[in-house]
Amino acid sequence: MESFSIVKKGYNPQEVDDYIETLEQVIKSYKDKDNAIKNAIVSAQMAADNILKNSHAEAVKYRNKALTQLRDIYDSLETQRSRVQDFQEEYNNMLRKYLPLQDDTGIELVYDRIDELENILRDISDDMDEEPEQEFTPQ
Repeated sequence: MESFSIVKKGYNPQEVDDYIETLEQVIKSYKDKDNAIKNAIVSAQMAADNILKNSHAEAVKYRNKALTQLRDIYDSLETQRSRVQDFQEEYNNMLRKYLPLQDDTGIELVYDRIDELENILRDISDDMDEEPEQEFTPQ
């Protein structure tokens, strides 16, 4: 605590005035620091609010993007499902159409015809070997 010189009518007024001025400067310094702290708190709160607002906006953006991608995947799956169903239906229709025609007699006829063609070709080949060579003249 500050001590003052005693004069005839009390403390030395100049010393008291100087001390009061010093106290006022200390109080002003504390008020300035208080205001700076308050401003820093307000700035920090505003920054935090902006970060939250931007984070929320980004989250909504990414959520919407993810939902769009999920819808696209779902649509693609539905398209693929439809294609498989169409293929299965077409395949089943072809089986119903051609399976009744496929029996052993039909195949046997094909094999018999192949055998006939082989015999004809063999006969032609044999005939060519037996005939004397002659020059080919176009007619």
